[in-house]
Amino acid sequence: MKTKHLLTTILVSAIALNGLAQQSCPKWGPYVKTVGMAKNNNELMMADVMIPADGLAPFTYACSVQFGIGKSGGYCGIQLAGPTEGRIPNNIFSIWDFPNKIQISSAYKAPLTFVGGFGGEGTGLHSHADFGWKPSQWYTNIVKRWTINDSTTQVGYWIYDHTAKTYTHYVTFTVPEKDAMLHGDIGSFLENFADEQKHSRTAIYKSYWMLTDQYKWVHPDSLVAEAGEGSWKAERYGDDGVKATSCGTNPWQKKTMYAVKQKDKPEIIPADVYDLAAYYDHSQKKIFVDWSVLQTATPQLSYEVHIFDNSTYSGNGIASLKGTDPDLTSVSIAVKDMNLKSQDYYITLQITDIFGQVSPVKKFVLAELKP
Repeated sequence: MKTKHLLTTILVSAIALNGLAQQSCPKWGPYVKTVGMAKNNNELMMADVMIPADGLAPFTYACSVQFGIGKSGGYCGIQLAGPTEGRIPNNIFSIWDFPNKIQISSAYKAPLTFVGGFGGEGTGLHSHADFGWKPSQWYTNIVKRWTINDSTTQVGYWIYDHTAKTYTHYVTFTVPEKDAMLHGDIGSFLENFADEQKHSRTAIYKSYWMLTDQYKWVHPDSLVAEAGEGSWKAERYGDDGVKATSCGTNPWQKKTMYAVKQKDKPEIIPADVYDLAAYYDHSQKKIFVDWSVLQTATPQLSYEVHIFDNSTYSGNGIASLKGTDPDLTSVSIAVKDMNLKSQDYYITLQITDIFGQVSPVKKFVLAELKP
């Protein structure tokens, strides 16, 4: 009888343990969010994300920056699709439709980027690029807004790859609101979007920054992590981050606050132009100016070109051109009464990067070329 009672006890215990170990996911989240930054109007928002190798799971989306833009909002981050889809790990950048129902459009997309509509969670414009992010490597997701003096606002998306030390511009959306600002606290979230097995997955978020409309860097004093009922876990990561785990067998965790310590501004290298050249087309009476910015340099936002007829680069110059375009590195300028046979001309270029930094002046001497 004692043996039968012992076996029954073991069986009941095993069933109970199995029930406790049942895989689950939170009903929503987990979310990691900055605290007390919603009052700012911003030119730029950015945050770092990394999925550790031991935290990989299929059907994972790790949103790095969820943001408000004017009367709408959007989100961006990195995603891992299902094992049978044959997809290279990708990014996502999406913006919800605006109340005026005017179509959001794509002003620029990188060759690797796909742009299309989305639904099911509201409607809007979606983009993704299968750029092949790697586990245990950091990626800064950057959202930057600007205007071109019309009834719309441009919203661009870059990723800084900390391992390669390169910036990549993936897409720019044109949203139907004049001078729309980035606003609200920065939110991050970790999502299981189709994994019925509810495998545990982990993402680490840190280095939350906003660049205000006064071009002042601000960061949060604290972060909050929370999720709906289900298995999830959050813990401090360094001085300015949170490690979030979703799904699995962790017990449900209550809303938790984490104090943040950061420097006064992020560590960003100065803006720089790598190379500058020009030539004169006699038939069109135009000077063509070309330049390049390395992928390891901070990304260009705007440019300003001046042409002088003196070697001191002084005075008003004979022509100039400026504009805002992150991807334009060649312009033509009509110039009257040029005479390259009798004198040289002197060209300067400065760019402003997406962080508001102005590059040193780059110079080029345009001279008559002889065979």
